[in-house]
Amino acid sequence: MRAAVERGKRTGGLGAAVLLVVAGALLVAASWQRWADVCGWGESGSTACLERQDHRFDVVVPGAPWEPVGAAAQLAGGSLLVLAAALVLLPWALVGRRPGLVTAAATLAGALGTAAVGVATLRSGLTGDLVDPVGGGVAGAAWVLLPPAVAVRLAVSARGPRLAAAVLLVLAAPLVAAFSYAVGPYDAQPWWEAVSGVLLVGAGLCLLTADVARRSRGGRGRVRSRELDHAV
Repeated sequence: MRAAVERGKRTGGLGAAVLLVVAGALLVAASWQRWADVCGWGESGSTACLERQDHRFDVVVPGAPWEPVGAAAQLAGGSLLVLAAALVLLPWALVGRRPGLVTAAATLAGALGTAAVGVATLRSGLTGDLVDPVGGGVAGAAWVLLPPAVAVRLAVSARGPRLAAAVLLVLAAPLVAAFSYAVGPYDAQPWWEAVSGVLLVGAGLCLLTADVARRSRGGRGRVRSRELDHAV
């Protein structure tokens, strides 16, 4: 049993770390596609930039009327799909043990909702036409509500870099973004998707730090054990 727990910590922590970094990088790239040609970082007042802030250019979960910008929707859809995979590993990554029934169900439902929205966003980008997610509003609600709720629940038992990762995941969630940095003076705030992406990358790096520290402690423990064996 102890060996299984250690394998879970190792696989969950490292796997989730890599997936979060990739998901964040893809979201930053999507934001670059939407804003780079009309809005410099910190700029928001030019005519072209104001026009691009309109919700018809939204990258994440585009809605009618919609105009695609480059490969932004494809990159955002890919980011959500990678994030969905990371969410499955989140309980192991943040607390290093198998989740309870309620937490496991919420984690799975949040991952499925995120994946459904990701597939719809990716297909919208590939076809140039809006595609609704499978499950419609239910999938959207699961994507928005459940991942930050799971992260908050797991944060109660997390410590150190894992706790920092949980906090960053909550800040990156669309529910938090919608009430803070995603909203601008005219519809969407320029580069808000990049902010979420950077927060996801930060969460991944925190988990990677925790994994490296755990491996280092394990290595020192094994060395100490061998030294004691030789002494005996």
